[in-house]
Amino acid sequence: MRETDEKHWTHTLSVENPEVYLPFLEKIDSRADPEVETLTRLMQDQGYGPGSTLLDAPCGIGRHSLRLARLGYDVTGIDLSQMYIDIATNKSKTEKGNAEFVQGDIQAPASALGSRAGFDIIINMFTSNGYFGKSGDIAMFSGFREIAADNATLIVQTVHRDWIIRNFEPEGMDIADNLRVIQNRTFEFETSTILNNWEFWEGSGPDIRHRLSIHMKHRIYSLHELMEVLEQTGWNVVQAYGASDSQMSDLNPMEFDSHVMWLVARAR
Repeated sequence: MRETDEKHWTHTLSVENPEVYLPFLEKIDSRADPEVETLTRLMQDQGYGPGSTLLDAPCGIGRHSLRLARLGYDVTGIDLSQMYIDIATNKSKTEKGNAEFVQGDIQAPASALGSRAGFDIIINMFTSNGYFGKSGDIAMFSGFREIAADNATLIVQTVHRDWIIRNFEPEGMDIADNLRVIQNRTFEFETSTILNNWEFWEGSGPDIRHRLSIHMKHRIYSLHELMEVLEQTGWNVVQAYGASDSQMSDLNPMEFDSHVMWLVARAR
């Protein structure tokens, strides 16, 4: 962990208050089923099937990692949250497959993973980039290249900037279990950054109480911009697809109305 992490929103949410976001991860667990189907198809297109070593970065509570391990992939998951790592590890003990989980910073994965290197596949799912701006993504994808095998495959699933601009919502709310998050957003055009204010509340009616305030900056990308970042960090993009919000695993050529981007790259 870098010295500045204690002041960054990822540390506040993932390390200091991971239980606040946990119900929202659990709520979307089933969404990983079609996404894993897409992942396996994309990996097999690149020549990697069961038995291949795979890094899920970040892995959260293991939504994708555990499913891929059941299919026969040799999976390592890394996440900043020790709580999420513990949850994934406990689940793995009762499931089939080979999955190991490590607490660490995905912007400096080599230091956390130690001798676990030479991965055949690295996946970066659920818009898990842009947290530290473009410079942070350059550091992260460069770090992935450092621990990847020769000719390894990288798969990135992330939101599509062009869709966000065309459908921008300055306000939103999500509910999971007894928690709700109220979201207020503005867009900084100069840096393609969403400025988010998230307010987490627990309970309802007269018993509702404020749990946490998070002020986030999140850099997002058009397809060509993210391709440039990957090319700059040692990856050649070989495939790019778009998917709609309701069918995030139904891959099609990129369009203005593609909410999600899937990029497949090979190490060079």
